[in-house]
Amino acid sequence: MCGIAGLIDCSQPVDARFAKQMVDVVKFRGPDDEGFAYGGDVVNTGLLPKTKSVSLPSLSVGDSFGKKGGLVLGHRRLSILDLSPAGWQPMCSLDSRFWIVFNGEIYNYQELRTELRTAGHEFRSNCDTEVLLAAYAHWAEECVHHLNGMWGFAILDIQRKLLFASRDRFGVKPFYYAIDGDRFGFSSEIKQLRKAGFGTGRADRFRVAQFLLYQTSNAERETLFQGIRQLLPGEAMQWRIDQGTKAIETFQYYNPSYNRAMRPNGSLGAHREEFKYLLQDAVRLRLRSDVPVGTCLSGGLDSSSIVITANRLLARNNGCCKQKSFTSCFEDARFDEWNFAASVALATGVEAHRVFPNMDKLWDEIDQITWHQEEPFASTSVYAQWNVMRLAHENGIKVLLDGQGSDEVMAGYHLYIPFFLFSLAKEGLWLRLCREIRALHRTGLWDAAINAIGDPLPLLMLKALRKVLGVRPMMTFRLSPIMKEEFALPPASPIPQRFQDQLHHSIFGSLQPLLRFEDRNSMAFSIEARTPFLDYRLVELFLRMCGAFKFRDGWTKPFIRDVMQGTMPEDVRLRADKKGFVTPEIVWYQKEFDRIRSLLLSADSPVHLWADGSKLTAWLDRQKFDRPTDFRLWRLLSVHLWMLRFGLQ
Repeated sequence: MCGIAGLIDCSQPVDARFAKQMVDVVKFRGPDDEGFAYGGDVVNTGLLPKTKSVSLPSLSVGDSFGKKGGLVLGHRRLSILDLSPAGWQPMCSLDSRFWIVFNGEIYNYQELRTELRTAGHEFRSNCDTEVLLAAYAHWAEECVHHLNGMWGFAILDIQRKLLFASRDRFGVKPFYYAIDGDRFGFSSEIKQLRKAGFGTGRADRFRVAQFLLYQTSNAERETLFQGIRQLLPGEAMQWRIDQGTKAIETFQYYNPSYNRAMRPNGSLGAHREEFKYLLQDAVRLRLRSDVPVGTCLSGGLDSSSIVITANRLLARNNGCCKQKSFTSCFEDARFDEWNFAASVALATGVEAHRVFPNMDKLWDEIDQITWHQEEPFASTSVYAQWNVMRLAHENGIKVLLDGQGSDEVMAGYHLYIPFFLFSLAKEGLWLRLCREIRALHRTGLWDAAINAIGDPLPLLMLKALRKVLGVRPMMTFRLSPIMKEEFALPPASPIPQRFQDQLHHSIFGSLQPLLRFEDRNSMAFSIEARTPFLDYRLVELFLRMCGAFKFRDGWTKPFIRDVMQGTMPEDVRLRADKKGFVTPEIVWYQKEFDRIRSLLLSADSPVHLWADGSKLTAWLDRQKFDRPTDFRLWRLLSVHLWMLRFGLQ
């Protein structure tokens, strides 16, 4: 896990000072080492550390018209595999033709190395970076289809003057880029590109409005920083740099098909056995590390199954099952899950660590968190995760396994239940629908299903469910009433009506900001976060599976509950509630309301770019009268803090 940077100019010399600043600003992503490689016309190379930089072989960056140009590749290293200098980056192939800067992990690197050795490739290190470099030398851009991992990388082919870059299938790791005339830059974080002068210094007001209205972020190519873009999940970039920046091409290399039907396909038992194998194998691959590996443990099904599986594998491999787990707790029982996490800790014997995030100290840290997150975020749950990552860092952990992605892949959120019921009715599966409604009452998830009916559902679906179930939909949580007229936007994208469509939409949509939160929180404390449930084999199992299997007998995530029977404590395995990384956010709003109101209504608050002043004042006054319990309040505050922290217009 690292921070990468690249700065290329096709028409004039590159200033190495900017490349050095791009690397220095993310030192926390890779505190163990730094490195640079440069070629063509580059000035101020004397500012680069002499022992940790190298001049590329003869390389002309300019185009066919004879323009001069140069490039610098930069890297910050967090040493996870092969801690020796052999893992230094930028790394070159044995013949010095290919050069790479890489952020992430290729979990199946050992199997790939064996395959590539058979094909004639030689290796001088024991790290996954060199395997990735050889994979590109062997398969070119098709190499991404052989990788099981998370990544954002760029490979330079000196012979062809070609740059190839890629982001992993589901967007676990970031890859940002910007184009300014003949200049091109790429990085792991937005702040790196801003250091090199990319971007306009303005917020993308359209996309900020989308965030305020619909909580959408990080799911489109354009970021909230005007002029700075990102590769989307499953995208790659190819560029003949001697042909200028107009020759840059991006393409989708991964766009998995999925089963839209609810009716059963295949054998439930076969799917269960495949899931059991893939979960274990996904965890096994993600335990590969030359540094200690810990686990996040919320007390929910996802993290608990990872802790239990990892424990079994560690005991089998080396007789040691003393892993460290990390849990966010609160004194207020409404937001605390420690009793469930404690059950798992007791059953596995892990060394359990707890942290109690102090919401009173949120003001003291919010500026730093905003700087690391880089874009606004929708709730204070980020603060709970921030504290967990800090706790792991304080206990010497550099790698953490986490359950992120499971809810989107396996329909774990309660809001999916109404989609499931509606889709059963849509396909005429009335007997199954009745059976599931009865089972929901038995498992205790009926109330959760009722509470989830609301804003995300289309109008026709709301009317149908309200008529059948006799319930009123939840109130919407949009900020439309206070927005200026020019931001009366339609939804960024239609919400799918069918259950299977909704899950696919979530993986490449609502999951994306959660992955950004985790990447930024973990890397702020120099920790690599690994997500077994986003192993592409496991995701594809559920994509091709019919909807009827994903919710069964009144239970969410029936596959986890099935395979963990006998190993997971029953109070956890049969949980019907779901919290996630919650905080006493509502309590904090009420306590800090006057301060928040004062900030948002101040004359220099940037939220006035989007919100009508008089409508905002009236809305806030109603919030105070009703006691603030609305998460919309945080969205406004987050935009306010973000604009000021990054000096945006």
